This record gives sequence, C-alpha cells and structure tokens, in this order.
Amino acid sequence: MAAPNPRPRGRVLLLAALVAVAFGGAARAEPAEPVTPERLAKLRYEWHEQHARKEAADWEINLIAPPRPIGRSIGQFLNPTSLVNELHPVLAGDYDALRNSALKLADVARIRREDGKKDWEEVYKQRIAFRKYADEQQAAYGFDIDTGTLPGFKPTVFDGVAVVWAAVVFVVAVSLGKRARRVSTRRARRAAVVAALLVLTTVPGCSNGPAPGSGDWAAREEAELVTGTKDATEKAVAATAEANKKWTAAVDGWAKLVTVPGAADASAEMVVRNGEAQVRKQLQATATDARLTDRLAKEAASEKTQLATDRAKLDELRGGARWRTIAFAVARCLGAAFLFGLAVAPYRRALRKEAAIVKADAKKCPRCFSEKLVVEKTGTIPGAEESARDEDDEDNEDAPRPRYRAGKPKPPVRRKAAPAAKSTADSGETGYVECKTCGFRFLRSYQKVRRLCFPVVGVRNSGKTHLLATAYDKVRKQKAPAAATIVPAPSLGDERFDLYIDLILNLKRDAGNTLHDVNTPPDPVMIHVRDTDPSGANTALVNLFDYSGELVNQKIDVDRLKKQAVKMDGFMLFLDPTQLDGRSGGVTLDRQLAALNEFMADMREARKVDPGDVIPVPVAIVIPKFDLLVTRNPIGGQSVPFIRRLLEENPEQPKRTTLDIVQERSAIVEDMLELMFRGVDVRALVESYFGNQVMFFPVSSVNLFENELGVEDLSQRTIAPFGVAEPFVWLLHMHGYEVFANR
Repeated sequence: MAAPNPRPRGRVLLLAALVAVAFGGAARAEPAEPVTPERLAKLRYEWHEQHARKEAADWEINLIAPPRPIGRSIGQFLNPTSLVNELHPVLAGDYDALRNSALKLADVARIRREDGKKDWEEVYKQRIAFRKYADEQQAAYGFDIDTGTLPGFKPTVFDGVAVVWAAVVFVVAVSLGKRARRVSTRRARRAAVVAALLVLTTVPGCSNGPAPGSGDWAAREEAELVTGTKDATEKAVAATAEANKKWTAAVDGWAKLVTVPGAADASAEMVVRNGEAQVRKQLQATATDARLTDRLAKEAASEKTQLATDRAKLDELRGGARWRTIAFAVARCLGAAFLFGLAVAPYRRALRKEAAIVKADAKKCPRCFSEKLVVEKTGTIPGAEESARDEDDEDNEDAPRPRYRAGKPKPPVRRKAAPAAKSTADSGETGYVECKTCGFRFLRSYQKVRRLCFPVVGVRNSGKTHLLATAYDKVRKQKAPAAATIVPAPSLGDERFDLYIDLILNLKRDAGNTLHDVNTPPDPVMIHVRDTDPSGANTALVNLFDYSGELVNQKIDVDRLKKQAVKMDGFMLFLDPTQLDGRSGGVTLDRQLAALNEFMADMREARKVDPGDVIPVPVAIVIPKFDLLVTRNPIGGQSVPFIRRLLEENPEQPKRTTLDIVQERSAIVEDMLELMFRGVDVRALVESYFGNQVMFFPVSSVNLFENELGVEDLSQRTIAPFGVAEPFVWLLHMHGYEVFANR
C-alpha cells in the first residue's frame, strides 16, 4: 500500500501556526499608554522650555555686539609679556566677580522658575482635570465645549427601528386597507377611472451640530504638544546656533586684543575666552529661566481666568443639553406615536369609509331613499309608550308612533327601568324594518349589508318586466350566470313577481304594462349576493326596480320617481329594436333617443355632473326581443348568423360564465348596431354620457331557437330565456364584486 502524502497535513499545520502567530501577536500587543496629568505637564513644560530657549537666543542675538574690526593688539607692543602679566590678574578678578554675580542671578532665576513651575503645574493639572470632566459631560450630553454648540438631534438605533417598523406597519396597513376596500377599488378600476396617487415623502435632515474633535482632550493635547515641542525645539536649536556663531565672532574679536603671537603663555587670552564662556552660560540659563518663568506665570494667570469662564460655560451647556435631551426624548416619543398613527391610517381610513357607506345605506329606504326607518313592532307595554315618547326626542325614529292622538297628555310616570333580560320590547319586534315615508318593509338583518339599487329604464312595451321576471326565476332556481352565490331575499315585490313568473313561464302569456302611482315607487325585487373574492367574501343586497315605461317620458321636476331613479347605482337601459317606426302602438326610434337624452340630462343635473363630463355610473345597454329581429327590425334575416354566434358563446353551465363571454356577446351586438339602428351611432351616443362604463347585452325573454325566431304567439314558443340575468350580474362586477368565473 502506498504511503499517504503528508504534505496537506503539513500545510494545514503551517497555516494554523501562521494564524496563531498573527492572532497571538495581536493578543500580546500592549495597549497604548494612558495619558496621565504628569505626562501632559511634563510635555507642556518642555514645550514652554523650548520656546523660552528660542526667546533667550533671540534676545542674545540682538544683544551681542558685532565683532570688532581687526586693529592693534597687545602683541604689537615691544615687550608684551610684562603687560600681560599685569593684565592677567585684573582680568581674572573681573571675570570672577562677573561669574559670581551671574551665578547668583542664575540661582535667583532658577528659584523663581521652580516656584512659578509649581504654581503653573497646579493650575495646568486643574485644567487637565476640568477637561477630563468636560469630556465626560460631552460624551453624556453630546454638546461641544470648544465651539459652544448644543447637541442637535441625533438618530439612534431606536429611531431606525421605529422608522423601519412604521414602514412595515404602513405596508401592512395599506394592504389591509386595500383588502377592506377591495370592492370599491375594483369598482374604480373596472369603471376605467384614472386615479393617480402621488406621495411625496420628505425626510428632514438630522443636524448634529459641529462634530467635536476626535478622541478626548488629553489625547489631542498630547498630540499637539508633541508636534509643537518638536517644532519649537528645531527653532530653538537654530536660534541657539545663530547666537553661538555671533557670540564666537564677538569673543574672538575681544580675545585678539590680548593675544601675543608666538608666545608660549596665552593665559590672558584664555582668561578672556573662559571668562566670557562661563558668564555667557550663566546668563543664558538666567535668560531662559526668566522667560520660562514669565511664560508659566502668564499661562497660569490666563488658565485661571479661562477655567472660571469654561466652568460657567460648561454649566450652561450641560443645562441646555439636559433640556434638549428631554425635548428630544419627548419629540422621539411623539414622532414614534405619529409614525405609528400615520402607518395605520390607511387601514383605519379604509375601515371608516366602508363603515360610513354601510351606515349611510342602513339609514336609507331602498325604495324611496328616505331616512325615516323604524323597527317594526307587534305591540308595546301599556303606559311605556307614552313615557318613552315624552322622554325621547321627537326625531327618534326608532320609537313607535301612536295611530291617534290622546285628548290631553298625562304627566309621565317615572318608573324604574326593567332589566334588559326582562324587557319585552325586543320580544315584540317582528324582525322587519319599515319606512315611515313609503311603507316599504324589509328584513332587519339586511339593514347592515352593503346596498345597491339597479332600475330597468326604457320606453313602454320594451320587455322590462319580462326580463326581471325571468331573471328573478333564474335566481330562485340557482341558474344565474355567475360563480357567486346569488339568492333571493324576501321583499314586498315577491308576490307580484310570482304572478309574473307564473303568467310568463307557465301560462305563456304577456305580462302587460307595468303600472304604479307617480309618487309611489314600485316594490323592488331583492337579491342577496355573496361573491367569490379569494381574500374574503363580500356581500351586497341588490334591489332591482321595475319602473314603468312612462318614467322616461316624465320631467324630473314633476316626477318624484325619476328623481330617485337617476341617483341609483347603475342602470339597465333598454333600447327596443322592434319599436322604430311607431307601428302597432309602439314608439319611434327618434322618440326613444329623445327620451334617452332627456333622462340622461336629468341624471346629469341630479348628480351635479358638468356638461361634457362622464356620468360616473355603469350602464348595461339591453337590446331586448332579439328573437323578433327577423320580422320586426330592418336587419331581418341578417340577424340569424349573429344569433348563431351568440348561441356558440352560451355556456352549458351558467356558473361557468366568464367576463370574456359577456364581452364577446357585447362585441357581437356592437357589430349589429348599425344594421339594427340605421342612421344612428348608438355606441358613440351612449359613450358620450357614460364613457367606457358600457356593455351591450342581447336579451330574449322567450328563446333564441332558430326554428322559433319571429314567432310572436307565446303559446307556440318554448320558454327558454337567453341573457336575462347577465345585465345586473355585470353591474355587480362593475361595482367591484367577484361574480364571474375565472377564465
């Protein structure tokens, strides 16, 4: 067996060793030496010392006389030795006296320097302690004592978390708000309303004021002193060198006066040179000490004054910073609360809008739009009715009203209120709500459901009643062309429409014209809808009104019914293709268009829509009696191919009806409009009022069997209505409800 190769293991060990060395070296690295007051005082003193040296050298440069010119000297005498011997003790004595005086002067200067140094060190150490304390206060409160600026608002991690959290809550709130108002949102989108929402979010800058110097004051002071001392030392050395040069030249000039050329004894010259050097040394030390003492004294006095000023400044900045810190904390809390409120505002606004719509609908009668709704009751407790009516306001619509007035009102009898569990008021309710204006009654459970009202509008004998009756029959038999759950709701119109359904479907007879009082609305057919929204089912109570054909012939100022009809949520507008020339008691096409123009003008006026603007309401244009086009419309036999195409688009299962099928049928009808209504651009006419919120619906309340087309005798026809329920189902779709099957 081959021996394993040890190289990979060796590489691993080498790498581990390198890592250990690297990290070990880092671990063994000693921390930087802390800056102590003694160290700072030493550096500061050295800095002053170098400046004093330079000042003393500059003073000496200015003081030393220039070199004497070369002239006669003692060596030029005939016998200079005797003269030198006489001069030597005199020069030595003078220089001894000068040296002693210079030594005394240097001692005095040194003593003064030491005393001044002690005072200065005490003051400077106070400055160091003060700056250390000031640094701690700056770190705690964020102000800057050097510039005197108070702390600005500084974002923290909490602020960032609060903003991010508010953004997340805002996104969730918007999503929930859209979900709460998804019906209204889809309604606006399907109505082709262009709505642009522009949100300009401006984030104000957070000012922190001038940033204080990096590091603490001691570290910055040390760095400045090291740099300053180095620079001062260089300048002092240069000045000293220049002073030495000038002094040497001056001493050489004086020494030449007592120099004897060629003599072995040069004691006079040495006395001059040594004496000048010793005296100069002491004078240099004295000058340096004097200037150093002066500098230390001046700085100590200045530091004492500055310390008093800085202490007052620190107290002021610290007090202002404390209040600012409190103010910023309060502002941060208020800002967080504001952000949270702003974040949840879309959801709350959506809920409030939806609740406001439902609340407004709950107050209105679905037939006459009156707000005088009361809960219907079977009876009241004797005496309780009068006392309750006296105590409550007259506008309390929930209180029952007497059918007659008593002769003289009796004072109310104060009784203790009975417990809620023993009250008979709730047990006496019938479960219905009654309108005091028109007498309409409907179940109380439907009062808090979203309400929609769709009337059928058209000229007389256009088939409106037949369409509603056959459509209502499909709803009752669960054959409505919708994936949503559509069931009938009990209403006062049920009895009348039961008769219509029996008359049309079973007896195969015409239902006749719809008649109702001018000021009394017809009882609507009520339908409860529960859509298939994947985010949660939406419900609605749909009221279908069967208005008489005379509605479009009345003026809005004289017909109360039209005032109500033009304010409803959508329309099924009938354009009868079999009433074009006025024969057989019908109306002409011009009259239909004139009635349509009058009705649209009244609608524009009632809804306060400016001329030329689109009326914001969806309209289903119903083309009835499609089975009679072959005999009672100029299109004649040309309609048969179109009808065949319509039957191809008819789904075998009504629950599978999609919006595409409805749109394809509408497109087929649009292709037929020019042939059915010659000389009139119906599409352009309707779009001038309602824009793109229009769909065309081919309808036959009988059937579209090809072998029965054109037969007007209902007894010879098979009753299989076509397209009668699609118009109001599409109106539900335009109001945002998910009613059609998916594609």
